[in-house]
Formats: sequence, C-alpha cells, structure tokens
Amino acid sequence: MNWSTAWLAALAEPEAPMPFIPPPRTFSNQTVRQRIRLRTGGTAIRLIFSNQFGDRPLVLDEIGANGHPVLLAGRMRWEIPVGEFATSDPIPLPIGAGDELVVNAYAAIETGPATYLHSAQRTVEIAAGNQVQANKLAEPERCASLFWLSQAQINAPVDGPVIVALGDSITRGDATSVDRDQRYPDHLQRRLEGIGAVVLNAGIGANRLLRRQVGPSMTDRFDRDVLGVTGASHVVIMAGVNDIALPFVFGEQQPTAAQLIDGLFALARRARRAGIQPIVGTVTPFGSSTFESVTSPGNEQIRQAVNTAITTQQELPVADFAAAVADPHDPGRLAPEFDSGDGLHPSDDGARALATAVADSAFA
Repeated sequence: MNWSTAWLAALAEPEAPMPFIPPPRTFSNQTVRQRIRLRTGGTAIRLIFSNQFGDRPLVLDEIGANGHPVLLAGRMRWEIPVGEFATSDPIPLPIGAGDELVVNAYAAIETGPATYLHSAQRTVEIAAGNQVQANKLAEPERCASLFWLSQAQINAPVDGPVIVALGDSITRGDATSVDRDQRYPDHLQRRLEGIGAVVLNAGIGANRLLRRQVGPSMTDRFDRDVLGVTGASHVVIMAGVNDIALPFVFGEQQPTAAQLIDGLFALARRARRAGIQPIVGTVTPFGSSTFESVTSPGNEQIRQAVNTAITTQQELPVADFAAAVADPHDPGRLAPEFDSGDGLHPSDDGARALATAVADSAFA
C-alpha cells in the first residue's frame, strides 16, 4: 500500500531555554487529546509517534483516533524506544481533505519529558486518567503544545505538489489566531486547493538555520523534515531571524551574512539533489520588534545583505516574504496591517500575504 503524508509536525527536544517558550511536560496517568487537520484524504490512515528526544522508552497504554483504536503491531499498548519513531497499523477510517482528526493518547506510567512542538497554535487538552474513549474530557487542562505526534499518513495518492514549509516561528504561525488555521502554510493550502496541493508545516518557534537551540537546526533536521517526507516535491525555506538575533541572548558569535547565505543555498542544493524544488524566502522585517535582541545594532544590515543575495540570484525561485509584509514607508518594519503587535510576527492578514508571495512566485 502506498502512503501519502497528510499532516506533519516538526518536533523538538523537551527543553525550554527561553522564558517565552512553553515548558516541557511529563505525563503520568493522563490522557492527552490533540486535534490535527488533514491536508488530503483517503479510506485508511496511520499515525507516526516520536520518542526522538525522550530520556526513557515511551509507553502509551491506549491510543484512539476519531473513536477508532490505534494499534502498534496489533497491540493496544505502545512502547517506543529512546530516539525512535513508531508507525501505527493502518486504521480503517474514511476521512477527507480538510477534516479534523482527534487523537487521544493515554500514558499510565510516567513518560519523562515528552518530545514536543511548542506553540503549535492548536488547543491540546490534558486530563487525569484514561479518557481515550470519552466524547468530552472531564476537567481538562489546556495548552498549545503538541506531544509525540509526528505525522499522519493517508492511503491515497496526492494529485498535486507536496510542499514542505520549513522555518521558524513565522512559519509555525506564532501570534496568529489559535485553532483558526491562520498560519501562512494554512493560507497557502487554501490558495492552492485548485491544483490538489498538500502544504505541510515544518516550522519550529525560535529555530535557527545554522545552530541548534529549540530543536535541531534546520540544517540538521532537513533530512527528517524535508527529504524524509513521503512525496515531497517542493520546500519553502524561511530562515534567518533567529540566527541573527539569538546570539545576543546566548552570548554567542553572531553569524555573518555570508554564512547565512551559504547555509540557505546549501539547503536548496540538498533539496535539488533529492528531486525537490526549493523556494527560498527572504527575511521578513523586524525593525519595530519589541524584542531587544532582534533590533540590536547591525542586525538590519545583515538582513538586507541576505535578502539582496536571495533576490539577485537567478538560479532559484524566490518568495519575497520581506516585500510582501513590509511597510512601504519604512521597509525595515512590518506594515501596520500585517503586524500582530510585537513588530516581528505577522498577523493573520500578514500570514495570508506571505502565502500569496509563495503562490504568486512559484505556483502562478
């Protein structure tokens, strides 16, 4: 049976090096309910869970999806070794593109800090005891991080391009409306429905191109989150803000514009060698950011140098994200109508403008 990727989350190690990042979680005698929206449909589905960054084997005693049991090699109880992934048995579940899948996982014994995606812009519910079969969780706690769930795959081919959006918090959708699918990959999905596209969000907030911190660097996770995605045909690469800003937070040497340019084009070449079409995005404006490290002296010069290198080369398609959301009167800042309020992350309308930049440049 051939499987297509219908949903993706780029997971990271359970550590919180900065105060604005939701902390890691450990679970014991708790049910975790997560909702994901599928990009394509079929008559059967399978789920991939990750213990890539766990400190002990991950034991999940029961998993359910839309009321169906999710089994691993015919067993209800899952045990995933440290550093590994596990793929469920096929679940006979007819489901359509755009439908929501509700995944419940119950852990009886302590899991240790869970491999997770912080700030996923989706409400996750956590409740005491085994409530996998409950229609509504009793007295749930709510958060916006995803745990363990790495991919959903469907048993049907994709008619159009499979586009992986690789990036940081701007790709992930920080500051867009929670549970309303307003991230730029969501808007791009809707924009490209007519050609049967599947758009997968591989963003991690605070992620960097060249160095790890809040997950593996984009360079290090490229094999997992792009080259390893079944059927991937395109990758949109958006990176640079955190490489420029976070060295001031961690007391590191700041990369040069040349190092960032080399890193971006190196990823594009890796994609091309694997038969995947790269689309390189410019670095969005951050001149009015409320984060001091982002507006440190010299940062804007690096951003402009990187963007000039991207927009003046002739080899690769470009998504000019910077031009799409810049204030026309001050291109170093986000336009007010596209600013979520922190001067760095685009609003819902800003995310829509980013999607338009991709659609118009690469899928016109």
